[in-house]
Amino acid sequence: MPDRFCLALALLFPALPASAAQEPGPRVQLSGYIRDAASREVVRYALVETGRDSIRTRSNTDGFYFLSVPPGPLRVRVRAIGYAPLDTTLVLTESRTWDLALESRPVALQRVQVAVEQEQRDVDPGSPEMSIARLDLATVKQTPSALGEIDPLRSITLLPGVSRSSDFSTAFSVRGGTNDQNLILLDEATIYNPAHVLGFLSVFNSDAVADMTLHKGAIPARFGGRLSSVLDVRQREGNANDFGATASIGLLASRLMAEGPLASRGSWLVAARRSYADAFLAFATDTSLRDAQAYFYDLNAKMNLKAGEHGTVMASAYLGRDLFSPSRDFAAGWGNRSATLRWNQIVRERLFSKFSYTAGTYDYLLGFTALDGRVDWRSRITSHELRLDESYHVSERNVLEFGAEVARQSIRPGDFVPRDTTKFRLVRIEPRQALAGAFHVSHVVDVGDVFSLRYGVRYSTYARRGPGQIYEYPGGRPVSWNPALSRYESASPVDSTRYGPGTIASFGGLEPRVSLRVGLSPTSSLKAGYAHTRQYLLLASRTNNPTPLDVWEPVGPWVAPQRADQVAVGYAATFGNGGYELSIESYAKRMHNVLDFVDGSDVILNPRIETALLQGTGRAWGLEMLLRKHAGDWTGWVSYTLGRTEQRFVAAPGAGVNDGAWFPSPSDKTHDLSVVATKPLGVRWTFGTTFTFATGLPVTYPVSRYVIDDYVVPEYGPRNANRLPAYHRLDVSLTRTGERSELQVGVFNLYNRFNAQSMAFRQSTANPLRTEAVQLSVFGIVPSISYTRRFW
Repeated sequence: MPDRFCLALALLFPALPASAAQEPGPRVQLSGYIRDAASREVVRYALVETGRDSIRTRSNTDGFYFLSVPPGPLRVRVRAIGYAPLDTTLVLTESRTWDLALESRPVALQRVQVAVEQEQRDVDPGSPEMSIARLDLATVKQTPSALGEIDPLRSITLLPGVSRSSDFSTAFSVRGGTNDQNLILLDEATIYNPAHVLGFLSVFNSDAVADMTLHKGAIPARFGGRLSSVLDVRQREGNANDFGATASIGLLASRLMAEGPLASRGSWLVAARRSYADAFLAFATDTSLRDAQAYFYDLNAKMNLKAGEHGTVMASAYLGRDLFSPSRDFAAGWGNRSATLRWNQIVRERLFSKFSYTAGTYDYLLGFTALDGRVDWRSRITSHELRLDESYHVSERNVLEFGAEVARQSIRPGDFVPRDTTKFRLVRIEPRQALAGAFHVSHVVDVGDVFSLRYGVRYSTYARRGPGQIYEYPGGRPVSWNPALSRYESASPVDSTRYGPGTIASFGGLEPRVSLRVGLSPTSSLKAGYAHTRQYLLLASRTNNPTPLDVWEPVGPWVAPQRADQVAVGYAATFGNGGYELSIESYAKRMHNVLDFVDGSDVILNPRIETALLQGTGRAWGLEMLLRKHAGDWTGWVSYTLGRTEQRFVAAPGAGVNDGAWFPSPSDKTHDLSVVATKPLGVRWTFGTTFTFATGLPVTYPVSRYVIDDYVVPEYGPRNANRLPAYHRLDVSLTRTGERSELQVGVFNLYNRFNAQSMAFRQSTANPLRTEAVQLSVFGIVPSISYTRRFW
């Protein structure tokens, strides 16, 4: 039955080349998992080759591989970054499953042998994948850290097409998008705000993360819900053979991780982290600071259990929290919670099945004293999702993927709750409910070394659900253009309709995806891709940086879904016997219904948030280059992006924001350069350095002023016509690796560059008629030190 169902789906793809659809002669199937020999964790993206007809494949995100080969003796060669090559032989007389185990390789040998092994990760000329970036934790740990805390998310922003808004932010923009247009997944569960310490550090603990994959364009059809990118973060599974533990201490936080086998059927891992700035505040000479609190903590847990001969059950969870309270009169707390329960099963040699349930929650609490009373402000977003993903392997060159998902979202935009005062009234913004669903089908076909194609479609639906109050506005417009004042204005409602449980408004549509490869040689190829994406959950934020006070808003009668079309073409090659990778890509993206805000409006505790929102058009285009070096003493990469991104909000011809003309979006950076390099200094020491340069972010400066009743009122020029000073920074680190310990010392911002995070203007105290600019810079030079000890 599964075979007939999968073949029926294949009829949707009449372009299937005959050479790929049918294999000559009798065939048997070999499939299974590729694992780390020491820990039994799965190894993703490992290259599996045979000596027959150049038959090759790669393990997927769950470590599963599949081969279709003629019966008889078979030589199998497996290669993966960080592991010694595996060569083995077996005799196949019938189809079977067979797990393969790889021995880890010392870091020093990795640098020497990687050129010979030609193990590609980001740049694979033989794959139709493009606009993709992968980082494993071995690579991340070689880059300099900030305050001794390794941050995997910070390393992602060193890759082409990805830019960070500031040092004090985990927000990142991908090819001109906004930070809410990035879908961030931790073991498939959604993370809504990845920030600790108000954005200086991400929620991803380096002890618990296995690897990260960023899809920037030609996003696979199994992903959806965001416009610009998908960041897929996978946690480590734990050591299934031996118990182990590590402890780390740094200037900002300390970490503890433990892992081990679960009887003889699985593994477990627990990782905890906590900062301790509040411990030092207790000894402050300023007595007002002794009651202050400022800390974060997080906890990662994961368990894998073998279910039958070919199945695995996995459960993982994350809990993180921040608290910032400079005094007894103010406190802010926020955090994420996520959980994943997944079942993987090799149904047959050809069919791999994955069923999962995920839950994600983000909430914040703001408490303060006002008018002799305590007031709390609370908000929360929660999602629950079920999804099924199947992959049917006609052969190693011909794979059909399909699946479905359904999710329920619940959003509490804000509750204003007086605790011990009658001077404020309770304000409760009505919760928003939504039901999302999608199904996807895609096909990956490889015609020899000349041509590869991945194409598919995703159909997504979204229903805004009741109960809820929907308001009516004059002319059917919650926002109108005032030509006399040349500005948008919020409208007042003229009526409203009360909806009970059920659908208030529904949306949906097809999202086609395609990427292809044309081989120029065994080590080089041309690639092209297209993706149409839709986003139904929007972040109403006036800043590029994620803040604890983020307001998420689902689409509805007055807020339309965002849509984007992106095309990309590129060249990928390896050279120097595989020791170097080169990727060059050019992209163009058109976005619809992007957000801006009515001047003077507020999205906080606003029951009619549609009266504060503007929706317009965006466009982005650029050129990306990545040159990566694996071989020799010096290893690392150079990343460069030349790009532009613009927005336009038109009310009428010649009217609208910026007079209806295009203007740079808040995330626009013309130039973005990153250089990452590491070099071993003897057997135990490693030197690492990172240099970044970027064009300053767009800002709007005042061009003139006028005085009304002795008050100076500035007049601003065209939107985002000016820029902050260029950003550049050099970080260095020195790491000593022992048999069971690691010591890292580093310097963040070595030459003490005070980069502008923002620019403000004020009247001069010496001359009130003179306006002066004030630059806000957060960090100068910051030294760091961390120590890690491994036990058992």
